[in-house]
Amino acid sequence: MIHRKESFHFETESLYIRNFFISDKKEIYLIYSDPGVLQFDNSPGLKSIKEAEQFIRQTMNPNRYDDSIRWAVIQKESGKLIGTCGFRNWDQESNHAEIGGNFLKEHWGKGYATELLPELIQYGFKNLHLNKIQAYTLRKNKAVLKLLERLSFKREGYFREHQLLNGTYQDVVIYGKLKREMQ
Repeated sequence: MIHRKESFHFETESLYIRNFFISDKKEIYLIYSDPGVLQFDNSPGLKSIKEAEQFIRQTMNPNRYDDSIRWAVIQKESGKLIGTCGFRNWDQESNHAEIGGNFLKEHWGKGYATELLPELIQYGFKNLHLNKIQAYTLRKNKAVLKLLERLSFKREGYFREHQLLNGTYQDVVIYGKLKREMQ
């Protein structure tokens, strides 16, 4: 359950977005060790609970790792961590960053990303003073492609065979949204 309200960054109808706690390490491990999640993620994944704890410690030190901001996604009803979200490759001089996140596989298709992304975008433009938010996703990740287009992201480019996942090169699609394009 959530105990520290001061760590909330924002909330949606059914989700809280908060800082990570070391006690989140099991759920972080479950997300980033799941082959289903990793088939769409540009990371090597986690091989142990200890690596999950190291991941969390990195997110808790913003002065040392200030080109990315990551948060825990908590389901209000259960109080359980069901995903992660945030920004990476944050260029504070040019005011742009890449948006992203992952959910435990059992929470896919329940509308959480659709609910979360508009609030995360708003946070990026308002609180981080971003001028542009980018999204990189695999061409095969049809659900995310549809969501980005529904949220008025513009397709900006395409990297052929750009990401190596499970021994196969995957195409990556690049989307962007400018602050002035907010409705």
